[in-house]
Amino acid sequence: MLRAHTRIKVAACRAGAMFALVCIIAFGGVHPATAENLSQVLYRFENRALTLGRYGAVAVFQERLFTQAANCAGKSASSYGAPDGVVGAKTRQAIIDLQPCLNSAVRSAVGAESYGAITIGLWRLLMPAQLPPPDAITRANHLTFALEGTDYDVIQFNFCQSRNPRSGKTFLEGDPYCHTNDPRAYLTWGPRGATAGAGAEIQQILFAAERANPGLLQKVFGPFTEDMHRLALGNNDAAFDILCAIWVDERKRTAFEKRFAAYGARYEVQAAYHRVYDAANADGGKIARFFKLYSAVKPVINRDPTEIDLAFFIDRATHGSVPPGDISDLVDRMTKFVTRTRNVPSAGELRKQLAAWLPTHHKYNDRLARDAIFLMDAPDVVVSDAHRRMWLQRSGLKASDFGLSDARYVSSYPVASPTGYERIEKFYTVLPEDARACPDTVRRARKK
Repeated sequence: MLRAHTRIKVAACRAGAMFALVCIIAFGGVHPATAENLSQVLYRFENRALTLGRYGAVAVFQERLFTQAANCAGKSASSYGAPDGVVGAKTRQAIIDLQPCLNSAVRSAVGAESYGAITIGLWRLLMPAQLPPPDAITRANHLTFALEGTDYDVIQFNFCQSRNPRSGKTFLEGDPYCHTNDPRAYLTWGPRGATAGAGAEIQQILFAAERANPGLLQKVFGPFTEDMHRLALGNNDAAFDILCAIWVDERKRTAFEKRFAAYGARYEVQAAYHRVYDAANADGGKIARFFKLYSAVKPVINRDPTEIDLAFFIDRATHGSVPPGDISDLVDRMTKFVTRTRNVPSAGELRKQLAAWLPTHHKYNDRLARDAIFLMDAPDVVVSDAHRRMWLQRSGLKASDFGLSDARYVSSYPVASPTGYERIEKFYTVLPEDARACPDTVRRARKK
């Protein structure tokens, strides 16, 4: 045990300047303010596991944590499961198993009182300097990722995906009819639900990734390269025919899904994915409207948006209503709401009222359940029993599970410029054989 203790301390001190503070904690003393900073929670599993993605820094953290915890506890690292980016019971157990190999000063500094949580101090102790603790913007995005639960290597064809209520089968399972609950989205991909269809987010990501990394499509998609080029440059009708021709052929579909999984697993593709969604003409522009709104009422609320506000903005931009382009009416309503009494509403009270002013008519109950996530940490906000039940059924997550707080503020969001895809003239890029491959039954379902 002593040898394991020493190995962890020595490894931390050899890691470089980033870990200097941890070494001071281990072998000397530490100022209380610094200890408080190191014990700040980044992620905490309580009742529901946090799905943060297999390809991010959290999975790297888990790999290092599991190795050190196993050395400390005298067990196999595999006993904690794979480093899959899911922060749940096994990650918490690994953090607990690591504690005996840290001296009391280190345990206190990295947040021993935060039972099994990933803290800033624990992150710095185990991670290299080039992978700093995830900031509030990253963790706020992780919250929405956890709600979507789909990683970057997962795609789903939406052609005829619904079962016939009579036969209980889909078209591919032998039903003669095509039933779909999303006739305008032909393919869905990744954590933000990018589609090839009316939204054309997939085409934009393909365009952005290829522009930044010429030849990437050829390298990953091989025999499907021309299909992907024609998809990226084609109009909506082209997207339907190209993807339908792949989907209807089982051999092609299986090979395509495998290659797309390899494509989505690449860092440069994930960067393009984020780039598209953070753009001013996409979710980034929607988030910017929230910041513009809060900037307009800052003279009366005397603050910037909080970390939990930020997470609310991001999740609303992903699924829900957002402020309109002209925010003047909403500014007036918020100003009147804030100044109606001498007591300025809390951040939670203001979020609850803003959500009521921006109702979502699509998947209304789901939006209510998601909005509750950003209210559960506000002690002065009353959530009805019905609203709480919706929240528990949908996720049971809180913003504080992602280390987000109403006591810390975020002044802006890094909105990216448009990719340039919107300026390209799209046209029908389909080969005759692909146009013939899509069954008429599938085409008719699109028109319903």
